[in-house]
Amino acid sequence: MITARPYDDTLAMVVLSGLDPFDLIEAGLVRGAQPGHLALFADWRLAHQQAILSAVFCYDKALGGNPFAVLMLGNTGQAGVAQAALLSRDHGKHRRALVNAARFIRNEMKQFCCDNGIHRIEARSWSDHPTAANFLRACGFVKETTMQGFGVSGTIKFDQFACIPDDLKGKTKCVSE
Repeated sequence: MITARPYDDTLAMVVLSGLDPFDLIEAGLVRGAQPGHLALFADWRLAHQQAILSAVFCYDKALGGNPFAVLMLGNTGQAGVAQAALLSRDHGKHRRALVNAARFIRNEMKQFCCDNGIHRIEARSWSDHPTAANFLRACGFVKETTMQGFGVSGTIKFDQFACIPDDLKGKTKCVSE
């Protein structure tokens, strides 16, 4: 029903110019101001240049091939640790596709981590986002803590999630010291 395609400017622009309202609010909270889609696109495209993984989730061609989400995995600067970000179009309208995207991520993450020397992936979501935490859990992430002090006012809370694939906890032949 869906495919994960390599990053493409045109496909990414479709997603970023029509974000789910809560994803747009979260992006504004992270940036400190409500961004327009061109600013988001510019930020995403810049980060894409250094990404470990950058993809666009699309419906299969038989279903029109329309993009519905962008995914990026970036380097945190810490050995073996990556950070994940996903932004999507309307979560209600694309609910089934997002469930399939979560399943795809969960199924592919372990091998991707092993192939790339990653033993921990972190993701944050705005605590008041109504669907982000469930999506992250469906991908295999576990909530570690709620962090305070974000946003311009310092009153915004974000939840910290992490995924440590089972075979990569502790001893592993995938990660060398």
